[in-house]
Formats: sequence, structure tokens, C-alpha cells
Amino acid sequence: MLVAKKSDGKRLSLGERYEKSDLIEIRSREKFYCPGCDEEVVMKLGNKKIWHFSHLAGRSCQYEYERESDYHLTGKLKLYNWLKEQGIIAELEQFDPKMNQKPDIAFELQNQKYAIEFQCSAIPSEIFEKRTRTYFDHGVIPIWVAAESLIKRKSNNIVSINNFLYLFIRRSRYSWNIPAFCPITGQFINLHGAIPITSKKTLTKIEVQSINQYSLAEFLSPADKPFSFLKAWQSENQKMKSRYLTSPGAWQNPFLKELYRNHLSLLTIPSEIGLPVRSSPYIETPSMIWQTYLYLDVFRHYQIGDIIYYSRIREAFYKRIRRKEIKLRILPAAREKDHWHALAEYVFLLTRVSYLEKIDSGKVKVLRKIIISNSIDDQIKSEADFFTKYEKEIIESIFP
Repeated sequence: MLVAKKSDGKRLSLGERYEKSDLIEIRSREKFYCPGCDEEVVMKLGNKKIWHFSHLAGRSCQYEYERESDYHLTGKLKLYNWLKEQGIIAELEQFDPKMNQKPDIAFELQNQKYAIEFQCSAIPSEIFEKRTRTYFDHGVIPIWVAAESLIKRKSNNIVSINNFLYLFIRRSRYSWNIPAFCPITGQFINLHGAIPITSKKTLTKIEVQSINQYSLAEFLSPADKPFSFLKAWQSENQKMKSRYLTSPGAWQNPFLKELYRNHLSLLTIPSEIGLPVRSSPYIETPSMIWQTYLYLDVFRHYQIGDIIYYSRIREAFYKRIRRKEIKLRILPAAREKDHWHALAEYVFLLTRVSYLEKIDSGKVKVLRKIIISNSIDDQIKSEADFFTKYEKEIIESIFP
């Protein structure tokens, strides 16, 4: 930690500029205590690690969720100084007794309170969710900043985002954002947009900016950054299908077994199934799978001109959730929306590609049949035609 209390209760922050000789003199006559648990801590002024306070050997603190590395301490300090350089009055490690939490950095801007948490390693999702919920409940907007080391890049626009990193995701106006920071290079790394392909592999736009170029306004309200994704989406979905079919024990995969029982092949799944929608990060199960379940449970049972009630679609979706065949994500930092939006967006997209017609807010009408191709070659041609015809509508499902 970078802040401790002195015997008189006043704070001493190593985030401020001190000469080492002055700190040595203060240390010689003072005792220091953790602002959270009130246990005694020691000031460490080594030459290799950043100056910090540490609990006595063998002691633990309920407010420390991870062992703070030099990387972590440096990151907090650089983010704190970045705010100060922009004229922000910020507090470093200010313990809040009302919330019973100690944000890495707290500040207020235009009557809105913010808390920045720079997270370098995984903590239990329950703790992450509880801390985030507590901030919101007290009128504080939390911004979780991931260490750059948590981001696993696969290619230019593809990142492996595990369930822990998805906890950081927040919504801008129409898109998604995960902010990250590297204290070594002094760079912000923003993941703009999130279009999941598998439970981890995600299409996103990676933007890297120097801390000196990055504004607080961008940090607080990241702009939507549309990017070309459709060709990569198609290519990665084909790869996913191949991996499913060639993976060891594929014959035991419940999803593939259900396809087989229904005389369907993964390689000839119709183009209307497995489409990207904006709120899909709320669903851990890949779009290809949860949308196939909707086809099996709902759409294939209706003919042209039939009316489908949205409640029927919701119930089929929820039944698969109860059976744990569709898994959801909790996205505490996004807060305001949930997986039902992904379902509604998919139904709306099916109206945009002329399969359904919206009658009112509660029901749709079937306009045409979903055609199952007789061969892989037929499906490849059909899919190419479909994406060419409805390219605009599919892109607008992500970036309106």
C-alpha cells in the first residue's frame, strides 16, 4: 500500500513527493497503521522496489485482496499522478468507512464520485461483484482498469477474454469497453467493442495510447469505435465449427449429439443461426449454440404466416438456462442491461433479415422458411449470398 495512518490519525501518502532522508526521519519517530484494518504497518524505502507500506510479517488484512507487486504499486501511482496533472483532486487509497472499502484512487468530478481500481491478478468473482455493487449502491461509479498483462492477444482484432476479464467490461453508448494500463510502457490499452465468438475468443478493436495523450474525458466516457468485423466473424465461426467436430471426444459433446438426433450437421447450420448481436457478452455460450437451441425449440415448429409470441421464445431460452445448456455472464461494471437484451436483439435482427415480421412488442410473424442446405458446398454458397445481401443489417446489429 502507498498510504498509511500515523499515530495521530493523519494520513501519510507515499504518492506525494518526499525526499528519502525526510521519510527516514519520519519513520524513526513514528508508527504507521493500515487505514482499513488499523493493524501496524512498516514503511519500506528500498532501492529496488517502489516505496510502500507493508503489514507486519504473519499479519493479514481483509481489505487486501491480492499481494501488491511493484508493477501494481507503480500502476496506481502513475494513474494517480495522471489525474493530478489534469487538475483532478484525487485521493490515493482513501478508506471509506461507509462502504467499508478502499479504492485505489477516488475522485469527484461535476458532482459525480468515481473509484478507480487497478487490478493486476484474478480475484474471486464474488468479491469483484460485491465491491462493484457496493460502489454503485453508494453513488460511486467504479472503473476497473486491468493490467495489460491480463490481455491475451490472438491477432489484430481478436483477444482471449476469460470470465474474469469480462467482469471489467462496461458499456459506452452502443458498444463495450475494457480499459487496461501498462505502468512499464505508460500506455492505456482499450478494447473497444466485444463480439464473442467462443466463450473466450472475442472480436474487438485494440487501441493503444500513451498516458500523455489520453484524456480523462475519453477514460470516463469512451467513444464508440466501430471496426470491420464481418469477414473475421465468418472466418472464426467456421474455425469454431471445425474445432468442435475434430476435438477429442466430439461424439460425446451434448450439443453435437442433439444436432445428430435432429438430423442436423454443424457444417450446414443455416445462415440465420449464429449471428452477432450487440448484447451477446451477457451470454457465455457461443451465439452459434444458443441460437441453434432457439431454432430447435421454437422456429422450426412454425410455418409461413404463423404468429410466434415473444414469451414463447423467452421460455425456450430460459428452459435451456435452467438445464445449464446456456450459460450466462454476470457483468457487474456494465450494470444496466442483461441477457434478455441479447435475445431481443437477435429476434429484431431476424426481422431485419426478412425471416420474421414484427407485429407488436409481444409477437412476430414468420415470413419465410429457414432452409437447411443439402450439402456443405450449398451451405457455403448460401451463407456467402446471405451475408452479402444482409451485410448492412448485420453490421448495424453491432454498430447502429
